[in-house]
Amino acid sequence: MAQPFHSDALAAAAATFLLETSAPEGFDELTEPQQLVVDLYYGGREIGVAHVTVGPRFIHFDSPLSVLASLPETLDYGTTLSALQRPLEKNSHYVCRSNRQIGCGYLTPSDFAVIYDENRYRLDLFFSPKLLPQKPAINNPYLPAASSQFSMVQNIHSSWSGTESDWGSDSYAAALTGNTIVSFGESALHSQWSIATEQDQQINTLHWSEDYRGRAHSAGLLQPQGGFGYFRPQAAMYGVELRSSQRSRTDISHQHGAPVEINMPVRGRVEIYRDNRLIHSELLEAGNRLLNTSSLPHGAYDIEVRTYDEAGRVLSRHIEFFAKDSLLPAAGEWFWSLQAGLPTRNFSTGTLPDHYDEGVITGSFARRLSTAVGLFASAASSKEQQIFELGGRWVGENFELSPSIVTSDDGRTGYRVQAQMTTPYGTVSALNTRLKSDSTTTSTDLFPLLPGSYSQRNLSFHGALFGGQLSLRFSERDQLKDLLPGNLDTNDQLYEPHRLKTLEFRHPIFKSAHWLGNATLSHSEADGEQYTSLEIQFRVRSKHWQHTANIYGDSSNQYNHGERFAFQSRWHDRDLWASEFEQQLSVEKASDAYYLESRTHLAGHRGYLNATVGVHDNEQGRAVNYLGGFSTNLIATSNSLSWGGERAFESAVIVNIEGSKEQNFEIMVDGSRRGYAKGGKKSVINLPAFRTYDLSLRPLDEGFFDYRERARTITLYPGNVGTTSYKVLSQILVLGRLTSYGEGLGNTDISLGDHSATTDRHGVFQLEVSGTHDKLPFSAITWGSCRMPVDIASSGNKWFNLGTIEQSEAACDSEQITEVIHAGNE
Repeated sequence: MAQPFHSDALAAAAATFLLETSAPEGFDELTEPQQLVVDLYYGGREIGVAHVTVGPRFIHFDSPLSVLASLPETLDYGTTLSALQRPLEKNSHYVCRSNRQIGCGYLTPSDFAVIYDENRYRLDLFFSPKLLPQKPAINNPYLPAASSQFSMVQNIHSSWSGTESDWGSDSYAAALTGNTIVSFGESALHSQWSIATEQDQQINTLHWSEDYRGRAHSAGLLQPQGGFGYFRPQAAMYGVELRSSQRSRTDISHQHGAPVEINMPVRGRVEIYRDNRLIHSELLEAGNRLLNTSSLPHGAYDIEVRTYDEAGRVLSRHIEFFAKDSLLPAAGEWFWSLQAGLPTRNFSTGTLPDHYDEGVITGSFARRLSTAVGLFASAASSKEQQIFELGGRWVGENFELSPSIVTSDDGRTGYRVQAQMTTPYGTVSALNTRLKSDSTTTSTDLFPLLPGSYSQRNLSFHGALFGGQLSLRFSERDQLKDLLPGNLDTNDQLYEPHRLKTLEFRHPIFKSAHWLGNATLSHSEADGEQYTSLEIQFRVRSKHWQHTANIYGDSSNQYNHGERFAFQSRWHDRDLWASEFEQQLSVEKASDAYYLESRTHLAGHRGYLNATVGVHDNEQGRAVNYLGGFSTNLIATSNSLSWGGERAFESAVIVNIEGSKEQNFEIMVDGSRRGYAKGGKKSVINLPAFRTYDLSLRPLDEGFFDYRERARTITLYPGNVGTTSYKVLSQILVLGRLTSYGEGLGNTDISLGDHSATTDRHGVFQLEVSGTHDKLPFSAITWGSCRMPVDIASSGNKWFNLGTIEQSEAACDSEQITEVIHAGNE
């Protein structure tokens, strides 16, 4: 029979298994609190040192205020100081012992925590995300100040068009237009003017404006740049405009995306995945960080965000919805504009356009309400009229929707709905807009805030089918009635179809690196009139040439056009010349007619020129059409004047190359070619405004050049003209061999004019000297006390070979010869 446990026995057993928590005798001092100096780390970086008291489980800061001064900025000073004043758990078991260890090296506390590494006397600090401020993805979202102050840019463009026809009277039209900008740093005086054959000289705009750090101001005769809305016409006006601006910002691509914020407890990297495909990664410091979404593609989709520490250990992973759309304002910011003034009349005949006597005030704003939803509102008011428009935009993962409505005080209403949907079979787009007519008669002396009534519907589908591309389009519109302010005389005999339907299918026949073949079948209908065509195209291309052959077959329910054959050849110089030159010749032959066409494009140091001539000939007669245009620029600063430039942009850089006369140099802007400059001249490189550029120089001609290779950073606003100079000397390569009785003299110093070199152990030398390929800039070569006239054995482009120079044939001091030979042997 079992004996019962007595209480004395139970107490004895419990005493046997009782854990001893006190220190063994003689080791009491090891458990006493110790005062130490430790290294403080935040986000993996050392931020200072601190005096602490360390116990078996807790650590305490001896001077919390001094520690607080070393910490990064926090949102709650009191909570942080309170955490530093209390004993903190050491959390030494979270120290990472190897790179393969996971779940170590960081904490995500409710307010503040530490990890103490007692082997290295290191103390890592960690904050709650709620205590840390948001760190921007782009530190400075605005362009820096302009790199130039007073300057002027004058763009000049001319265009012409005409025809000589056996079927009617000849016609000709030409126009000369200019854009004058006088700049004062970030502000400028703008003027656009024109002279045309059907119109006297006229100034279209003349105003002062400033666009700096996201704000723009304009006053004078101006064309409003801001505003939101789809119904109200934007007429030029004599007045003022105030608006927010994206042009003077550097974070435009980033602003289009919804904000993506993460917490990095330590320094590390972040990766963004879309459909398991990496689309962005960057290295980040510790803290609450906004990611730079500039490189992320447009659209709305789910993204997976993964964060890692410096050793590659995963910190966190999560999925969130992201939307990037250029029509949605940046999160947390207002887009706004305000204009006031007298609108101009269309088709004015004076030098300055006429204006309405009635003033107009307009204003609008836009705001992003959530990740994928934005709202805008716009209003306009004059003495006799008021209108209000409200719209929005919703971007989903597979769709986009943009509705808007408008109403006026006289009862006119309108709506507009634009949508797009992406399906597995293709993309569907739709637009439906309508503006009701005005029941009242509007005086021609009043500027109409809304155009005439209209209605328009569009529907399209684009998708892949059987390895080709299928397109379906439908559009329908009502007769336009006074769509623009003012009344125009129209020819009632002209027919304009109102309902259009199109089906098109394109399929590749073959494709290789140089060959391409396509077949396109299309069928269209315009108010019942049908048209069907088949086109087969073959194309071959090389470095400079591209040849294209087309075979057409078409017919309609009214005409049978038959077959046509067309052939086209295009030649492009590519990098053959400094200038850009392209020539295209085309011929088309039908059963009863032919067509010839020539197109020429030349862009060079002084501007660009386009010219096209087409000849159409059939049984009824011949028609010749010709058109073209040219453009150049006049550029001035306070101490420089130049002209030229391949493009007509609002700002420019004058590149001054000293030396290397008539040599060509490519101007590289942000790593890409933007024009070329000539040695010994000032050259103009036109560039778009509101950008910061890195400029560098690259020789185009063969040979050697001596210049300091450096990059210049320039920030340009409208009318700004930056200047940069290079001193470039053409170099020629001189080589030869120095011998003494056939043996090479090694390690011997030789001189050619002001240039010197040392021979190798075989007596061979080479050096680059300033000069041209026509002749050497010196007549003799010297070494030691020896001197010998230069005799060119052979030469080429940018190099001269002096051949073998025999010391015994030179004029030398006999005592020095022995020393030279001895030095060479050594």
